[in-house]
Amino acid sequence: MDQAQSLLFCYNQYMTQLPYDLTSPQSILQFAAGLSGKTLSQAVNLVDTLENVKNKGDLGTMVERYYFGYEPNSTKGPDFAEAGVELKTTGVKKASTGKYKAKERLVLNMIDYVQLVDEQWSNSSLLAKCRVMLILFYLYEKDVPVFDRRFVLDPVLFSFPVEDLAVIQRDWETIRDKILAGKAHELSEGDTFYLAACRKGSGGVGEKLRKQPFSDVGAKSRAFSLKPSYVNRIINDFTSEASSLDITDGSIEAATEQKFQPYLGMAVDDIALKLDFHKKGKNDKGYYSNLTMRILGGKKLVTAELEKAGIEPKTIRVNKNWMPKEAMSFPTFKYMEIIDEQWEDSKFYSKIEQKFLFVVYRYDENDVLRLEGVKYWNMPYSDRVEAQRVWEDTRRRVGVDASDLPSSSESTVAHVRPKGRNALDVLPTPQGTMLQKKCFWLNKAYIASQIR
Repeated sequence: MDQAQSLLFCYNQYMTQLPYDLTSPQSILQFAAGLSGKTLSQAVNLVDTLENVKNKGDLGTMVERYYFGYEPNSTKGPDFAEAGVELKTTGVKKASTGKYKAKERLVLNMIDYVQLVDEQWSNSSLLAKCRVMLILFYLYEKDVPVFDRRFVLDPVLFSFPVEDLAVIQRDWETIRDKILAGKAHELSEGDTFYLAACRKGSGGVGEKLRKQPFSDVGAKSRAFSLKPSYVNRIINDFTSEASSLDITDGSIEAATEQKFQPYLGMAVDDIALKLDFHKKGKNDKGYYSNLTMRILGGKKLVTAELEKAGIEPKTIRVNKNWMPKEAMSFPTFKYMEIIDEQWEDSKFYSKIEQKFLFVVYRYDENDVLRLEGVKYWNMPYSDRVEAQRVWEDTRRRVGVDASDLPSSSESTVAHVRPKGRNALDVLPTPQGTMLQKKCFWLNKAYIASQIR
């Protein structure tokens, strides 16, 4: 028996020993269903290995090795190469509504800055690896060992819908174009809609930077990923009721502009008449946001594309000189927690990495409020650097005197001030005092500069 025959014999023996057909996506899916409602330690006898794995290691790797019976590898193709199926294991959390939602983004594969510039979408390593994915969902519980985390949803054999694949291709090309421009170090999750270039390194000042083509500046490690909001739509089987932007060419921007075009320059009162959607009273605080969503989606106040992309619409009212009525706030932080946080783990970082939809209403010379314009926006790199400086200064000063934090006069981008319900809405500080809750805000003048 020659070497080729020997290899073929070993391969056939390997395939016949597996409890599923390695060449069949449906067979692999059916076998994966055996994990539903179970933990890995219930589905597989791990007695001989528990002492070694303890709570270390990745659950996805353990599922590959101990459940599916093959040794994990770092090949560029899909895990089940013969079936063209990539295996992904991801955590979910239970929301207050009782429904499950994604714990985090779904990482697809690492971005090789050097290799990517020589790829086209049709022959990209991302498409080759993740065209079809078998996704397993486990309930994330922080203090529970990984092998005792329960798979709470049925596995999904997922292929991107045609309309989404067009958006993902544009996202991939946006990321590639930035690398081609020598700006891999400026990548942000806010650059794109469904597919993101997420951070994947150790973080901190000690992280080793990676080489990028067309620039001598080192870039932090990033990976292609699906945003948590998109994963939520996979979990919900894309069945939640929502309107559609009717995208025709993969461009969410163009589809959005088309929705707003008939209303640009119109007075708010005229838009209200046209849509038959009026204020419920002077204290209808959500009126302008809801009016915006009516323009986007009619009576349904949810738009599928924005929901999948995790886009947060921001309705901004400005005076005739373009100055916003108020600064833009972000979630409050806890004084006792921020002093131990790292920048890339903070809520402020995750927010400024997002993409927003700015919808601007402006008062004209006669004090009539009109729909001025709409744009998708994410914070430019230089401003993210300044926001990081403000955050790090805040963390340092909280440890010294939590009552003395950066004001709007100390930065062109952001500041810190109260956001509690009232003066009694307080949190403990490292100094042993109780102070009103605070959060980061984008300066009014900064917002004006971005929308002008």
